[in-house]
Amino acid sequence: MKRIPTCLALFLLAAAPASAVRPSAAARSPAGGAASADGARLAPRDPAAAPDFKTPWRLFGAPAEDSPAAQFARARRLEGEERWSAAVSAYDALVHNWGSSPEAPEAQLSVARLLEFTGEYEKAFKEYQYFLEHYGASGGGEFGYADVVAAQFACANQLRTRISGSPWSPSYGLVSAMFRKVADNAPDGPRAAESVYLQAMSLELGGADDRAVPVYERLPVRYPASDLVPSARYRAAFCRARLSDAAPNDERTLVHALQALRSALAAAPGSPDAPRAAERERELHARQTAQAFERAEFYDRVRRRPEAAAMAYRDFLRLHPDAAEAPRARARLAEIEEASPAAAAAAVAAEAAR
Repeated sequence: MKRIPTCLALFLLAAAPASAVRPSAAARSPAGGAASADGARLAPRDPAAAPDFKTPWRLFGAPAEDSPAAQFARARRLEGEERWSAAVSAYDALVHNWGSSPEAPEAQLSVARLLEFTGEYEKAFKEYQYFLEHYGASGGGEFGYADVVAAQFACANQLRTRISGSPWSPSYGLVSAMFRKVADNAPDGPRAAESVYLQAMSLELGGADDRAVPVYERLPVRYPASDLVPSARYRAAFCRARLSDAAPNDERTLVHALQALRSALAAAPGSPDAPRAAERERELHARQTAQAFERAEFYDRVRRRPEAAAMAYRDFLRLHPDAAEAPRARARLAEIEEASPAAAAAAVAAEAAR
């Protein structure tokens, strides 16, 4: 292997960014998440996070001018000539090299604004986030904090309408993270409740019902006056119903789904979602009824424990007195009590103790 001449090696070393010379304490791991210096896995990077802190460029992308004022004037001229990509690069170079200058906040905002204008919504969203985190309280001129959050909402919504499932399509995970950021940036803003709702909906449509449920259920608590509250309740209930379908023998998940469906129906019986919710409630209630009867029969026919069977049949009749299996349960309970007075007494005592 040929050796690089010493003079060339020294030039490359001097030109390289500091991060290329000195390994980061949170280097990227092969799996795509972050890893600490000792190799321990860290939390994955937020897909809607702002870019890393902008530091001076040493070789590529350096500013063309010698001062932030001159660089800003250059970027403005390029923007006026509708050379959008060149203008973005010029504004960005200013922020990288003179991030504390008076021109930097407006330059950063211009980066985000032009990216949004040219349809690069994901990049624009993240550049807006960078502005909020580094300049939100001190820059932007007439374009204030609330305007930036509104622009972020618009970017997230544009991407939401473009999700198609193709390899080039935005992902539900990205869009959900973007709406979460919007709600976090302005929790009392005019689009906060809608952002929470769309965050949850993106999780739901992406197949993450378990993650969508707590977000949907947070909306009525945090924004009780929102028009989206009834829909959020129903969608949370439908998510819980699907989670129960995926784990049909999990009694706790089934109970939670039934509670959510009944609560949504009681709170908004006239909702367009009510007929579907009522049908799902009947389906899950029928499964709950069948499981309760099967439990009693298991103690009765398989385990042959008359005391436990009598107690289970009594529980079944107390909770499901009008079920189709109720006549069979009453008849079998009467047989057990007649054959085993001790079992009958134990079942009565257990019921009284409740």
